[in-house]
Amino acid sequence: MTPAKSGTRRRILRGPRLRAFACARQEADGVIGTLTRRIQATCGDELSLLRRQMYSLAWQDIREGGVEGAATAMARKPSCVNHWVSVDVVCFAQPASIGEMPFMISVAMHGHPDRRSGEVYWEEADAWAQAVAGHEWFRVEPRGGLETLNGRVFHYALTEKAPAAQIIPVQMADNP
Repeated sequence: MTPAKSGTRRRILRGPRLRAFACARQEADGVIGTLTRRIQATCGDELSLLRRQMYSLAWQDIREGGVEGAATAMARKPSCVNHWVSVDVVCFAQPASIGEMPFMISVAMHGHPDRRSGEVYWEEADAWAQAVAGHEWFRVEPRGGLETLNGRVFHYALTEKAPAAQIIPVQMADNP
């Protein structure tokens, strides 16, 4: 233990403890978590603006006047891990039915015509969807995708997570 500059003591991890800590964090986060943090670090302001636009679309009363949905998009970005691949993110707001969130996200990854599909890390789309979700209040659920002429488009739904404090265990009628 060595004293920190603030006067508190902190533990320095070395050798096997450092490797064990790094392995545990990598397993917990995985590649998608690492990519999500990288996207949030490089595009944080744009992601924040996109979320605000998406929320404002959802809170407008789009049911009145016959509008079935609305969309907003982020400017095309280069892929974080794939050279010659670009990413488009589009968010949709639609009237929510009971128990469903009104948000959908589509992530399109476009490759250069000379780029082979097998060389692209398509799971990066999951990281972009997680980055758009932004925080622990929403869960990203894959809803399918399709292959296009020069890439793939992935669709996701954002569903609200119940905070642990709001989860109430259901008691069965048989068990008093």
